[in-house]
Amino acid sequence: MSNSPASQVKRYMRLSPSNGSGEFSFTNGNPIIRFSVADTQALLVGKEMRLCGKLILFKTGTTTVDYNDAVNIDRIAGIQNFISSVSIGSRRYSSNVLEVVHNYPRLATQLYSNTHSAKGMRTTVFNEHGGVGKGRYSQYDLQSLGTDGTGATDRKLMSARKAVITGRDTTNSFDFALRLNTGLLMNQAIPLNLLGGLEITINLNSNFASIYGADATLAADCSYKIIDPYLICPLLYLNQQQIAQEAQQPQGAFSFMSYQSLYSVIDSSNQSIVHRLNSKNLVSVVQNYIPVKYLNNRLYNGCACWNAGSLDNIEFHKDGVRYPLEYNLDVKKTNGAGSNEDEDLQKVDLNPAVLWNAQSAIRNVKDIHRSQVIPENLLGVAKTDSVYSTGVSWDKISGAGVSVNGTITYDIKTKQEDPDNNDAVNSNHTLTTPYAQYSFYLSKVNLIVNKGSGITVA
Repeated sequence: MSNSPASQVKRYMRLSPSNGSGEFSFTNGNPIIRFSVADTQALLVGKEMRLCGKLILFKTGTTTVDYNDAVNIDRIAGIQNFISSVSIGSRRYSSNVLEVVHNYPRLATQLYSNTHSAKGMRTTVFNEHGGVGKGRYSQYDLQSLGTDGTGATDRKLMSARKAVITGRDTTNSFDFALRLNTGLLMNQAIPLNLLGGLEITINLNSNFASIYGADATLAADCSYKIIDPYLICPLLYLNQQQIAQEAQQPQGAFSFMSYQSLYSVIDSSNQSIVHRLNSKNLVSVVQNYIPVKYLNNRLYNGCACWNAGSLDNIEFHKDGVRYPLEYNLDVKKTNGAGSNEDEDLQKVDLNPAVLWNAQSAIRNVKDIHRSQVIPENLLGVAKTDSVYSTGVSWDKISGAGVSVNGTITYDIKTKQEDPDNNDAVNSNHTLTTPYAQYSFYLSKVNLIVNKGSGITVA
């Protein structure tokens, strides 16, 4: 018998799609990329997993987009913008879907804008998915703020186009190695043998929801394709002692985080939004907004996180009781701004209580050392550069979450008119255009896996 300590081996596995090969696209090919991670005696390190491949943008037919064309993708989401949803399920227990994240680009934009600086985006994150961030990169970066944010001569967008659209080879393709931002893949150790392997399904986004620009005719003809995608999976193999111990157990337990996305519309200046949830461990919710008429609109960035019609007041309720905040987020405003800016909008965008609670729903605020949610990106900037969000942590003390088997209600008051008009056009500050609200609920899920029979939620 050996007296040497038990050891584990870590290996990286490269997986090709299980539903095809070559090119994938929304228009001209298969819009679904599916990977099967085998049932093996190993732990999948979710945080280190990467989706890799090449992306090419076309302006017409097979003609690739040029650096000087007014064709853009979101500068934070980057290649993530071409993913519509991510679904993760068990291969052995095929009826069990562990997590589905819809409206995936808007979640990715909110997470990266709150936890990475513009400089951080231009380094590590750029190498992953081509994001260059929003905001000035240095004191010498004298780009003007508040420009149209869509044209071919916008210097910030030119920087993004040079990095992503004008690629690194003769085909103008961009090599990416992006992380999939789901709750389950935040885990350091996902037991593949216990879950019977994983089935990961990636649905690609539509062309008109991914690409935008000032030239509507040019943008309308744009398309994209992803070439030779593959998945890099870091596996930490179990040693013989761990395998023997697991084999003796009739059942196993596994806990992970999971996102759930809900879509709502704010079409009144004083409105209650009600979501019915069933979660034993609800941790937090993050929310972002955009005018409905800008969705699937080639002239506007569908990933921009707008102020929800100039928020005036927010109340959070759980089952009809004010919770977790015992007070309203009441945004105090004053009038009398400069000639070209709305003071009401400025004050709302910089309200610290709203922004602090939104960031606390993503991570402990003390651990957020870099962020793009700064005055430069909130005051008087281009519509395509907005990084505004709301949210709240339901359990700041233990982090274990709260039980919800009923309704979550948001009482929202707004005072901003149609974003395409100004105060002179609509001086009474009534809401004249609907705003879309995207809510992402983060919950802790505790599973009991009965070997050979199925999965139950504890």
